Amino acid sequence: MKTSTARFQLRVLGSIELAVKETGEPIPLQSAKMRALLVYLSAAPNFSESRRKLASLLWSRSGEEQARQSLRQLLSNFRRGAASRAADMIAFDDSTVGLDTSLLAIDRSALADWRSASEASDIRQIADSYRGDFGSEAEIGEAEFDDWLANERLRTREIAIAVFDRLVRMLAERGERAEALSVANRLVEIDPLREETQRLVIAQEAAASGRASAMQRFETFRILLREELGVRPEAATQELIEQLRRKKGSAPESINEPSGEIPDPAPLPVLPGPGASVARRTYKYAVAALILAALAVGISIGYRVWNSSADSISYVGEDSGRVSVVVLPFETAGGRNLPEVQTAGLEAETVLAFARNNRLSIVAAQGGTLPRDPVNLGRSHRARYVVQTRLKESQLEIHADINLFDATTGVSVWAGPLSVTATESASVRFARQFYRYVYTEIALHRAKTLSDAATDSIPALLWRAAAARIRTRVGNADTSEVELFEEVLKQDSNQLYGLLGVSEHYILKVAREQSQARAQDIERAKSLLLRAREQAPNLAEVAFGMGMIDKLQGKFEQAGLEFERAFLLDRTHWNAAAQAAHIKLFLGRFEDAYAQMEGVTNYLLPDIASAETAYIAGETALMAGYPERAITYLDLAISGNPTVSRIHGMRAAALHRAGRKSEAAIAAATSRSLSPTYTPEMMARRGGINASARYKSARDEYVAAFKMALAAEPTN
Repeated sequence: MKTSTARFQLRVLGSIELAVKETGEPIPLQSAKMRALLVYLSAAPNFSESRRKLASLLWSRSGEEQARQSLRQLLSNFRRGAASRAADMIAFDDSTVGLDTSLLAIDRSALADWRSASEASDIRQIADSYRGDFGSEAEIGEAEFDDWLANERLRTREIAIAVFDRLVRMLAERGERAEALSVANRLVEIDPLREETQRLVIAQEAAASGRASAMQRFETFRILLREELGVRPEAATQELIEQLRRKKGSAPESINEPSGEIPDPAPLPVLPGPGASVARRTYKYAVAALILAALAVGISIGYRVWNSSADSISYVGEDSGRVSVVVLPFETAGGRNLPEVQTAGLEAETVLAFARNNRLSIVAAQGGTLPRDPVNLGRSHRARYVVQTRLKESQLEIHADINLFDATTGVSVWAGPLSVTATESASVRFARQFYRYVYTEIALHRAKTLSDAATDSIPALLWRAAAARIRTRVGNADTSEVELFEEVLKQDSNQLYGLLGVSEHYILKVAREQSQARAQDIERAKSLLLRAREQAPNLAEVAFGMGMIDKLQGKFEQAGLEFERAFLLDRTHWNAAAQAAHIKLFLGRFEDAYAQMEGVTNYLLPDIASAETAYIAGETALMAGYPERAITYLDLAISGNPTVSRIHGMRAAALHRAGRKSEAAIAAATSRSLSPTYTPEMMARRGGINASARYKSARDEYVAAFKMALAAEPTN
């Protein structure tokens, strides 16, 4: 690659940054119009454009003379302001404005010229420069410019796809499988719906991690296509999977793409118009969620046949503190059997629910036949726990009999029924309840068995902490839980689950107003989460925790982005979606918050885990002017966890606003009887000083309602 002598660096791939090239010192760009100007010129032919064109793009709603005057003022401010030392990088005369590329290095230029690079190291350097979408957040509300940006962003993304595609293939040719897989995963983040990308990832997953891991990757993608697009994988993808199935005993390196060759990347497609590109961009990022969630967990799955005694088994994932589980194909028996496609859908949704838990290693059951001996099948798959399910359907319900086996001893750890009303959302509710029941029993059983065998080991401490969390009501902190996580960090200061456990403790402590050193506790939680993010940048729990920290500090815009990211990484993270809606409430966007919350609460269960979500749903409905709906949510929160005084306090306010004053007095008295006692003063602090004036006004109204409910005499 050519050596640049430029003094300055302009980065437009991702967030827009101007810096001194040698030192990396940032040069501030405080004007949105100046950032937009630099973004446009970085992609313009010869890096220049006429003044007339730039003025009409950036000030389309002004008259021509006013727009040209605004452009002159913008350039003058740039030369006189904080960026004045880089003033010479913009050259202009009476008719044109351009960038002096002898002084300025632009990251997009290397990307656009990627075909001139022949060495893998050069292509890797170009790929590394792609930090995100072209001109991220450069929109200025001018229709013509924003449409151009959306179209150019898509074009640049297609170039990046070609670069990453070529790099994956070059690394694979050289036998650098782990590196090829890492780059392929980055390619999936850029374009998750491109099947050629998915085939690359599956092939590299098979080579680097094994057949079973690649098969799970395919299964996740297959389900995504079916549920989001209603289509099946392409023939080439199916052919690759057939290769995997036929070559299950072959070395991973023998797995190739269907063509048997490594072709050049496909030519760039003809781009649609601006409206189509915006729609495609929005849709693709919404759909990416399930893929990213599945990639963040459960990737390192292995398959080996075991031929000795149960005591000698090396179970999958246990060296990292996880536990291995095989969910057997669902059986149908008794009553009116479910259609095969519905059974398959329930099974797939349930397996995904388990796969989203990073404490579990999900082992795929070989083939589709039903086992006669589930315990031995679990041992042969090196899975410590085996879940067997028999389904049947009545007219109104889906019913399952579930049995959880410990493959080590061969005994049934737990057995029980599960019934779900047959509605449109039945498959998701079924999977969530199924997972909740079974994971609870796994955690409690694993904690007990490890405590008996290796009390002070990291796996034992982690599972004992998980069991303590399950036993703990949301409103009452169990000190043994955080003590166990702290003990884990004493043994390994960067143990991921220990970092997450302790950080969550401090976040909840501050959120429940139980902290005596609020700023220090927030900083402690943040430092732990930053260390966790280094290990697991795409883990929903990390994004959610960072969102909570931003929320507690009143950084609502940043918090909203983190919550949205957490929900994209895990589409079943209803609390993240609810918190994102809650942030909109703090910003005064009541109608948006209520509409988003309504979409979340369809999947809430009347249990402890959903109590917090139902609580903030109640406040959202109350703020939006729906007190009866708020009462419904708060009743759900109380049925899940009746021990939290603030839920009863909010319910008292909602009841009073709905005119149900005698019930409000009873709810207020209950909030006063629980520990810690909830007071109007505590309620009045909701949102902090950074909340919008609209939020504060509505909050003051329900605080007044709570005060009146407290002052009233309860009448039972």
